[in-house]
Amino acid sequence: MGDRPFTALGRKFMFTESEWNPKVFLGRVLTALLPTTTLHSLKRSYYCLLLQHLDDTWQEQDAALLKHLVHPGDCAVDIGASIGGFTKLLSCIVGPQGRVYSFEPNPPTYDFLAYNVLHLGLANVELFQCALSQEEGTVTMTIPHYRWGSECHYDATLENGRGDPDYRKIPVRATTMDAVFATQRKPITFIKCDVNYHELACLTGGSQTLSRFRPALLVEVLPNPDRTGSPAAKVFELLYGNGYSAYWFDGRSLHKRQAGERSQNYFFLTDQHVQLLPSDILFDGTKH
Repeated sequence: MGDRPFTALGRKFMFTESEWNPKVFLGRVLTALLPTTTLHSLKRSYYCLLLQHLDDTWQEQDAALLKHLVHPGDCAVDIGASIGGFTKLLSCIVGPQGRVYSFEPNPPTYDFLAYNVLHLGLANVELFQCALSQEEGTVTMTIPHYRWGSECHYDATLENGRGDPDYRKIPVRATTMDAVFATQRKPITFIKCDVNYHELACLTGGSQTLSRFRPALLVEVLPNPDRTGSPAAKVFELLYGNGYSAYWFDGRSLHKRQAGERSQNYFFLTDQHVQLLPSDILFDGTKH
């Protein structure tokens, strides 16, 4: 089944950066004319409207697989929650008896997230305005720019040396996944991690949590896990060493990742997770 028309249009409008896109022209005009506070308020209302009216897969096709890995009553974690697209989806899946823990360190983006959680009535969501890293303290976040000049908070990163040295840098609080969930009793069954090149530090700081709960994982891994010694390769090594295998989803089938195959997002699953999936989703006999 294809996208609903509004969802397909919304995805094209949001993620296409060519000059024909009205968003690019509008972004230039509004950035030039409006005060920062007014522009922020407009964005906040706009993002809430998107989450209200677009379906749950409008941001990423991987969201279609979550219903097989997350169930009512579960506890799930959204690391790098942004404006709350995955948070909303997870909140709906786990239901009133479940819990979603959402982390977003960037102050303006956290404000969008908190506004959306409140106005969408996501009562089972707990918010954390901090980064998850390999140790507690203060870390520096770099904020890049869109082509029309305004700051691109969606691509903000904690990794030093990425982007123009003139980009604005802000301090944000960091803690570890293990510190947050040290006293967690109810199992965490799913973790989404989208932290723009900081995934190795984030997962390293959650090694005890991963060992205790063995959650299914959806991780954005950048840039190339086949480059020996790279942070991306070390993410794979870390998770492979904990009994996970890597998969990528093409919108219809889940493929067990082979060397040389590239995706931006990877599911890391144990054999137990794979057994939860319908056989028609798995590609080339992954499930027996």
